[in-house]
Amino acid sequence: MTTSKFRTMRQEMLDDPAFRAEVAREKALMAEIDLAAARQTSGMTQEAVAAEMGKSQENVSRIERQRDVRVSTLAQFIQAQGGELEINAVFSGKRVSLMRATGAPAKANRQRA
Repeated sequence: MTTSKFRTMRQEMLDDPAFRAEVAREKALMAEIDLAAARQTSGMTQEAVAAEMGKSQENVSRIERQRDVRVSTLAQFIQAQGGELEINAVFSGKRVSLMRATGAPAKANRQRA
């Protein structure tokens, strides 16, 4: 694909009101994910979560600030705090489980009692 054709296609997408609305919906959804609040609810510090994940505190801080987090990272973040990540879809009041991440976080053999 040529650069000019790519630019034209990109501009067409950006000019499409439906596309812009979908992007806005996705941004709003991602803004609702508050990982810092989840961590605070667990009573853990960034340092403690980082130790459980085998990452640096700076990395955990970055994860908490990200607008678009991979599901695997999100599951690892929650599991490091002793929780389970569940993802559900709701259709007319019916809840369908799409995913339930269980198991140990990246740092094997957690040492919590």
